[in-house]
Order: sequence, then C-alpha cells, then structure tokens
Amino acid sequence: MEQLFPDLWQTPLELRFGTLRSHAYLLQHSEGRDMIYIAEEPSTLHAIKTSGNVDHLFLSHNHEITDGLPEARSTLGAPLVGHAEMQKYFPKGLKLDQCIETDGRTKISGGLEAIYTPGHTDNNICYRYASPYGNTYLFVGDTLYPDSGEWKALVMENHGGNKKTLIKTLERLKTVQSDVIIPSVAVGRYQIAELTESNWRAALDSAISSLQ
Repeated sequence: MEQLFPDLWQTPLELRFGTLRSHAYLLQHSEGRDMIYIAEEPSTLHAIKTSGNVDHLFLSHNHEITDGLPEARSTLGAPLVGHAEMQKYFPKGLKLDQCIETDGRTKISGGLEAIYTPGHTDNNICYRYASPYGNTYLFVGDTLYPDSGEWKALVMENHGGNKKTLIKTLERLKTVQSDVIIPSVAVGRYQIAELTESNWRAALDSAISSLQ
C-alpha cells in the first residue's frame, strides 16, 4: 500500500469491468481505521488484515457489489456500510450490515460525513473527511470521474440513475468544501486530484457538460 498522507493509504491498482482503473483507501482516524471503496485482490486484503483491524468497509454505491465483495468482507471482518437504497441490489445471502439513511448529509464513523449524491445511480454516497493534518478528503465514488484528464459523469438509468438528478447533485457539490478529490474509478490514468476551490468548481462544470 502507498501512504498518501499521514492518515490515508491507497491500495494497489485494480481493474473493474475490464477497463476501469480503481483503488481502495484506508483512513485512520480517532475511532479506528476504515476502508473506503472495495479492494478484491487477495494479497492486498491479507496485507491490510495483517496490518491491523478495519472497523468499517464503506461502499459508495451498488457498482461495488462485485464478485470479490464477499471475500473482502470475510477477510477483513468488517461490516459493510452504504446508503439504504443500495440494499435492494445485493444478491441473496449478502447485504449491508449498516445502512446510512439520509437524503442530505450526516456524520458517521470517526468524523466522516456521508453525503447522499444520487444521479449516477439512486444510491450514491460521497464520503468527506476533514483531516487534522490539514486536508479535506472527498471520496466521490462514481458521481464524477476522470476520463483521460477530463472530469465526466455518467447516468445508469437501469440502477435508478437520472440525468436531471445528477446535474442537481453536481451543482450542490460546488458548496462542499474539499481539496483532495478521490474517485472510485478512472478511465485512462488514475490519480487523486488536489484542487483549489475554483478548480473543483471547474471539474464539476466539466462533469455537468459531459451530460448535456
């Protein structure tokens, strides 16, 4: 794993759906250690487990319900957490252990904030954390994602997505203060983005434009 900041680690790169590049993240805070997004590689999961407990496995939306999710949950021994609307997408025998029930913003584990951001699907959550080391991380899931250097957004209507809803979500995110933007996937080169307020607004405008 690569340490990005004093309290944040990035797992090795994995592929999703054949072409999308993805990482998961370990966040250390005052109440323990949480994993955000899903890692599937067995060697990565065992390395994480060996390095210490994981208190929660936070999912951003139902596209993280992958074939490797049961093994990740079992290996890490951590409860699955996501928005309540995600529950209906789980296969028989697997479900969320804890549901986030909000249509706005709510505080959760260790200072994390969950922000309901529907539109890509009907169950998207962004996770925000104001680090005591100075940065504010925003884990945006697939609400917007980098595509060969440009920020874009995508609607999945078969999973409850809606273009008008997503545009409203992206406009609302302009009021969410953050300076480290962490997507769950990327097309082409994957990298987190350290953005000024004006650059964050520009990224959101780019994502909105990609929908129009």
